[in-house]
Amino acid sequence: MHYNLDPPKVLLSLRLAVPLLCFAELIDAPKNSGPAFGIGLLALFDVLWCFWKLHRRTTVTNSCVRDGLYALAFYILYISTPTIPGLILAPVAVAEGAYWFAAVNIKALALGLLLIAFRMWSLHRLMHTFPHPVWPVLMSLTLIIASLFGYFVRQLTDSRQKFLQLYGNITLAMNELTSALDVDTAQPLVYEILAGGQHIKEQSHQLALILKKRLAASSTSPASLLTPREQEVLVLIAQDYSYRSIAHILHVSPGTVRAHVASIYRKADAHSKPEALQWAKNYSLLQ
Repeated sequence: MHYNLDPPKVLLSLRLAVPLLCFAELIDAPKNSGPAFGIGLLALFDVLWCFWKLHRRTTVTNSCVRDGLYALAFYILYISTPTIPGLILAPVAVAEGAYWFAAVNIKALALGLLLIAFRMWSLHRLMHTFPHPVWPVLMSLTLIIASLFGYFVRQLTDSRQKFLQLYGNITLAMNELTSALDVDTAQPLVYEILAGGQHIKEQSHQLALILKKRLAASSTSPASLLTPREQEVLVLIAQDYSYRSIAHILHVSPGTVRAHVASIYRKADAHSKPEALQWAKNYSLLQ
Protein backbone atom coordinates (compact mmCIF):
# COMPACT_ATOMS: atom_id res chain seq x y z
CA MET A 1 0.00 0.00 0.00
CA HIS A 2 1.47 3.32 -1.07
CA TYR A 3 0.24 6.89 -0.86
CA ASN A 4 0.68 8.96 -4.02
CA LEU A 5 -0.81 11.98 -2.25
CA ASP A 6 1.55 14.02 -0.10
CA PRO A 7 -0.60 16.04 2.36
CA PRO A 8 1.96 18.84 3.03
CA LYS A 9 2.27 19.46 -0.71
CA VAL A 10 -1.51 19.49 -1.05
CA LEU A 11 -1.71 22.12 1.68
CA LEU A 12 0.97 24.27 0.07
CA SER A 13 -0.72 23.94 -3.30
CA LEU A 14 -3.91 25.18 -1.67
CA ARG A 15 -2.00 28.19 -0.31
CA LEU A 16 -1.08 29.14 -3.89
CA ALA A 17 -4.71 30.17 -4.27
CA VAL A 18 -4.02 33.23 -2.08
CA PRO A 19 -1.61 35.05 -4.45
CA LEU A 20 -3.51 33.81 -7.51
CA LEU A 21 -6.79 35.26 -6.24
CA CYS A 22 -5.06 38.52 -5.37
CA PHE A 23 -3.43 38.78 -8.78
CA ALA A 24 -6.78 38.02 -10.43
CA GLU A 25 -7.97 41.42 -9.20
CA LEU A 26 -5.49 43.03 -11.61
CA ILE A 27 -7.79 41.82 -14.37
CA ASP A 28 -11.13 42.13 -12.61
CA ALA A 29 -10.61 45.55 -11.01
CA PRO A 30 -7.37 47.09 -12.37
CA LYS A 31 -8.12 50.56 -10.98
CA ASN A 32 -8.32 49.34 -7.40
CA SER A 33 -5.90 46.41 -7.46
CA GLY A 34 -2.90 47.97 -5.67
CA PRO A 35 -3.62 46.52 -2.20
CA ALA A 36 -4.51 43.13 -3.70
CA PHE A 37 -1.24 43.07 -5.65
CA GLY A 38 0.75 43.87 -2.51
CA ILE A 39 -0.94 41.13 -0.48
CA GLY A 40 -0.57 38.67 -3.34
CA LEU A 41 3.13 39.41 -3.75
CA LEU A 42 3.76 38.94 -0.03
CA ALA A 43 1.74 35.72 0.00
CA LEU A 44 3.60 34.42 -3.06
CA PHE A 45 7.00 34.86 -1.41
CA ASP A 46 5.59 33.19 1.70
CA VAL A 47 4.38 30.13 -0.24
CA LEU A 48 7.60 29.82 -2.27
CA TRP A 49 9.61 29.96 0.95
CA CYS A 50 7.51 27.13 2.39
CA PHE A 51 8.00 25.08 -0.80
CA TRP A 52 11.76 25.62 -0.51
CA LYS A 53 11.70 24.42 3.10
CA LEU A 54 9.73 21.33 2.09
CA HIS A 55 12.24 20.65 -0.69
CA ARG A 56 15.07 20.87 1.86
CA ARG A 57 13.24 18.29 4.04
CA THR A 58 12.60 20.93 6.67
CA THR A 59 9.41 20.77 8.74
CA VAL A 60 6.72 23.05 7.34
CA THR A 61 5.54 25.40 10.07
CA ASN A 62 2.01 26.51 10.83
CA SER A 63 1.05 29.21 8.33
CA CYS A 64 -2.68 29.54 9.02
CA VAL A 65 -2.10 32.69 11.12
CA ARG A 66 -0.26 34.41 8.25
CA ASP A 67 -2.92 33.45 5.73
CA GLY A 68 -5.56 34.56 8.21
CA LEU A 69 -3.87 37.98 8.33
CA TYR A 70 -3.77 38.12 4.52
CA ALA A 71 -7.50 37.34 4.42
CA LEU A 72 -8.29 39.90 7.13
CA ALA A 73 -6.20 42.61 5.45
CA PHE A 74 -7.90 41.92 2.12
CA TYR A 75 -11.30 42.06 3.82
CA ILE A 76 -10.59 45.40 5.52
CA LEU A 77 -9.06 47.06 2.45
CA TYR A 78 -12.01 46.12 0.23
CA ILE A 79 -14.81 46.35 2.77
CA SER A 80 -16.43 49.23 0.91
CA THR A 81 -15.90 47.81 -2.59
CA PRO A 82 -18.99 45.86 -3.64
CA THR A 83 -17.42 44.56 -6.86
CA ILE A 84 -14.65 42.70 -5.01
CA PRO A 85 -15.53 39.80 -2.67
CA GLY A 86 -13.80 40.75 0.56
CA LEU A 87 -13.75 37.23 2.02
CA ILE A 88 -12.32 35.53 -1.02
CA LEU A 89 -9.13 34.54 0.87
CA ALA A 90 -10.88 33.31 4.01
CA PRO A 91 -11.48 29.67 2.88
CA VAL A 92 -7.74 29.04 2.57
CA ALA A 93 -7.09 30.24 6.13
CA VAL A 94 -10.03 28.19 7.44
CA ALA A 95 -8.78 25.03 5.69
CA GLU A 96 -5.31 25.52 7.14
CA GLY A 97 -6.71 26.04 10.61
CA ALA A 98 -8.63 22.77 10.37
CA TYR A 99 -5.44 21.01 9.21
CA TRP A 100 -3.07 22.32 11.86
CA PHE A 101 -5.50 21.97 14.76
CA ALA A 102 -6.85 18.61 13.53
CA ALA A 103 -10.46 19.66 14.04
CA VAL A 104 -13.27 21.48 12.32
CA ASN A 105 -12.78 24.85 14.01
CA ILE A 106 -16.25 26.06 14.94
CA LYS A 107 -14.88 29.39 16.17
CA ALA A 108 -13.18 30.10 12.85
CA LEU A 109 -16.38 29.20 10.98
CA ALA A 110 -18.41 31.41 13.30
CA LEU A 111 -15.98 34.28 12.74
CA GLY A 112 -16.23 33.80 8.97
CA LEU A 113 -20.04 33.85 9.09
CA LEU A 114 -19.91 36.95 11.28
CA LEU A 115 -17.64 38.69 8.78
CA ILE A 116 -20.04 37.76 5.97
CA ALA A 117 -22.90 39.34 7.90
CA PHE A 118 -20.83 42.45 8.66
CA ARG A 119 -19.84 42.69 5.00
CA MET A 120 -23.49 42.67 3.95
CA TRP A 121 -24.37 45.25 6.59
CA SER A 122 -21.47 47.54 5.68
CA LEU A 123 -22.32 47.47 1.98
CA HIS A 124 -25.93 48.27 2.76
CA ARG A 125 -24.95 51.00 5.23
CA LEU A 126 -22.13 52.67 3.31
CA MET A 127 -22.97 51.98 -0.32
CA HIS A 128 -26.77 51.78 0.02
CA THR A 129 -26.70 48.48 -1.81
CA PHE A 130 -27.43 44.92 -0.81
CA PRO A 131 -25.63 41.84 -2.24
CA HIS A 132 -27.54 39.09 -3.92
CA PRO A 133 -28.66 36.55 -1.27
CA VAL A 134 -26.94 33.77 -3.16
CA TRP A 135 -23.53 35.32 -2.40
CA PRO A 136 -23.59 34.88 1.41
CA VAL A 137 -24.99 31.34 1.05
CA LEU A 138 -22.25 30.30 -1.37
CA MET A 139 -19.58 31.95 0.76
CA SER A 140 -20.81 30.17 3.90
CA LEU A 141 -20.82 26.81 2.11
CA THR A 142 -17.31 27.49 0.81
CA LEU A 143 -16.05 28.13 4.35
CA ILE A 144 -17.65 24.91 5.62
CA ILE A 145 -16.26 22.84 2.74
CA ALA A 146 -12.80 24.38 3.20
CA SER A 147 -12.84 23.48 6.90
CA LEU A 148 -13.84 19.88 6.13
CA PHE A 149 -11.17 19.67 3.43
CA GLY A 150 -8.43 20.76 5.82
CA TYR A 151 -9.65 18.32 8.46
CA PHE A 152 -9.66 15.36 6.05
CA VAL A 153 -6.19 16.23 4.76
CA ARG A 154 -4.96 16.19 8.36
CA GLN A 155 -6.57 12.79 8.93
CA LEU A 156 -4.81 11.53 5.81
CA THR A 157 -1.49 12.85 7.12
CA ASP A 158 -1.92 11.17 10.51
CA SER A 159 -3.00 7.88 8.91
CA ARG A 160 -0.01 7.98 6.58
CA GLN A 161 2.42 8.53 9.44
CA LYS A 162 0.88 5.74 11.51
CA PHE A 163 0.99 3.38 8.54
CA LEU A 164 4.66 4.12 7.83
CA GLN A 165 5.52 3.64 11.50
CA LEU A 166 3.61 0.34 11.61
CA TYR A 167 5.27 -0.79 8.39
CA GLY A 168 8.71 -0.02 9.81
CA ASN A 169 7.95 -1.82 13.07
CA ILE A 170 6.71 -4.93 11.24
CA THR A 171 9.75 -4.96 8.97
CA LEU A 172 12.10 -4.64 11.93
CA ALA A 173 10.30 -7.36 13.89
CA MET A 174 10.30 -9.80 10.99
CA ASN A 175 13.98 -9.17 10.25
CA GLU A 176 14.88 -9.74 13.88
CA LEU A 177 12.82 -12.95 13.95
CA THR A 178 14.34 -14.42 10.80
CA SER A 179 17.83 -13.33 11.86
CA ALA A 180 17.47 -14.85 15.33
CA LEU A 181 16.24 -18.14 13.85
CA ASP A 182 19.01 -18.05 11.23
CA VAL A 183 16.56 -18.71 8.38
CA ASP A 184 18.12 -17.18 5.26
CA THR A 185 15.33 -18.42 2.98
CA ALA A 186 12.71 -16.57 5.04
CA GLN A 187 14.12 -13.04 4.66
CA PRO A 188 13.35 -12.70 0.91
CA LEU A 189 9.80 -13.85 1.64
CA VAL A 190 9.45 -11.16 4.31
CA TYR A 191 10.37 -8.40 1.84
CA GLU A 192 8.07 -9.83 -0.84
CA ILE A 193 5.14 -9.95 1.59
CA LEU A 194 5.73 -6.40 2.83
CA ALA A 195 6.05 -5.14 -0.75
CA GLY A 196 2.60 -6.49 -1.54
CA GLY A 197 1.50 -8.45 -4.58
CA GLN A 198 -0.90 -11.04 -5.82
CA HIS A 199 0.58 -14.00 -3.94
CA ILE A 200 0.66 -12.68 -0.38
CA LYS A 201 -1.46 -15.53 0.97
CA GLU A 202 0.77 -18.23 -0.54
CA GLN A 203 3.95 -16.41 0.52
CA SER A 204 2.67 -15.98 4.06
CA HIS A 205 1.80 -19.68 4.25
CA GLN A 206 5.26 -20.60 2.97
CA LEU A 207 6.92 -18.29 5.52
CA ALA A 208 4.83 -19.81 8.32
CA LEU A 209 5.93 -23.34 7.32
CA ILE A 210 9.61 -22.33 7.22
CA LEU A 211 9.44 -20.72 10.65
CA LYS A 212 7.45 -23.65 12.04
CA LYS A 213 10.06 -26.14 10.87
CA ARG A 214 12.90 -24.01 12.24
CA LEU A 215 11.19 -23.60 15.61
CA ALA A 216 10.46 -27.32 15.79
CA ALA A 217 14.08 -28.10 15.01
CA SER A 218 15.42 -25.64 17.56
CA SER A 219 12.97 -26.75 20.26
CA THR A 220 14.63 -30.19 20.37
CA SER A 221 17.93 -29.71 22.20
CA PRO A 222 20.79 -31.90 20.91
CA ALA A 223 21.94 -32.31 24.49
CA SER A 224 18.64 -33.99 25.35
CA LEU A 225 19.19 -36.54 22.57
CA LEU A 226 22.37 -37.84 24.21
CA THR A 227 22.37 -39.95 27.33
CA PRO A 228 24.69 -38.93 30.20
CA ARG A 229 27.07 -41.76 29.30
CA GLU A 230 27.11 -40.70 25.64
CA GLN A 231 27.95 -37.16 26.68
CA GLU A 232 30.88 -38.47 28.72
CA VAL A 233 32.09 -40.50 25.76
CA LEU A 234 31.76 -37.49 23.47
CA VAL A 235 33.89 -35.31 25.74
CA LEU A 236 36.59 -37.99 25.95
CA ILE A 237 36.57 -38.46 22.16
CA ALA A 238 37.11 -34.71 21.77
CA GLN A 239 40.20 -35.10 24.04
CA ASP A 240 41.62 -37.71 21.60
CA TYR A 241 41.32 -40.68 23.97
CA SER A 242 41.26 -44.07 22.30
CA TYR A 243 38.36 -46.46 22.70
CA ARG A 244 40.44 -48.65 25.02
CA SER A 245 41.39 -45.65 27.20
CA ILE A 246 37.78 -44.47 27.34
CA ALA A 247 36.69 -47.98 28.34
CA HIS A 248 39.30 -48.00 31.12
CA ILE A 249 38.23 -44.55 32.40
CA LEU A 250 34.52 -45.39 32.39
CA HIS A 251 35.02 -48.96 33.58
CA VAL A 252 33.22 -50.46 30.60
CA SER A 253 34.26 -52.70 27.74
CA PRO A 254 35.64 -51.32 24.46
CA GLY A 255 32.61 -52.78 22.68
CA THR A 256 30.31 -50.70 24.87
CA VAL A 257 32.31 -47.58 23.96
CA ARG A 258 31.96 -48.41 20.24
CA ALA A 259 28.21 -48.77 20.72
CA HIS A 260 28.04 -45.36 22.41
CA VAL A 261 30.10 -43.80 19.59
CA ALA A 262 27.84 -45.36 16.94
CA SER A 263 24.80 -43.95 18.76
CA ILE A 264 26.40 -40.49 18.87
CA TYR A 265 27.17 -40.62 15.11
CA ARG A 266 23.59 -41.62 14.35
CA LYS A 267 22.06 -38.83 16.45
CA ALA A 268 24.49 -36.26 15.01
CA ASP A 269 23.92 -37.56 11.47
CA ALA A 270 27.70 -37.84 11.22
CA HIS A 271 29.87 -40.36 9.38
CA SER A 272 33.20 -39.62 10.98
CA LYS A 273 34.79 -38.33 14.15
CA PRO A 274 35.43 -34.77 12.76
CA GLU A 275 31.78 -34.46 11.69
CA ALA A 276 30.57 -35.59 15.11
CA LEU A 277 32.88 -33.15 16.89
CA GLN A 278 31.84 -30.28 14.61
CA TRP A 279 28.19 -31.04 15.36
CA ALA A 280 28.98 -31.01 19.09
CA LYS A 281 30.80 -27.66 18.80
CA ASN A 282 27.91 -26.11 16.89
CA TYR A 283 25.57 -26.90 19.76
CA SER A 284 28.05 -26.09 22.53
CA LEU A 285 28.15 -29.66 23.84
CA LEU A 286 31.86 -29.66 24.57
CA GLN A 287 31.96 -26.83 27.11
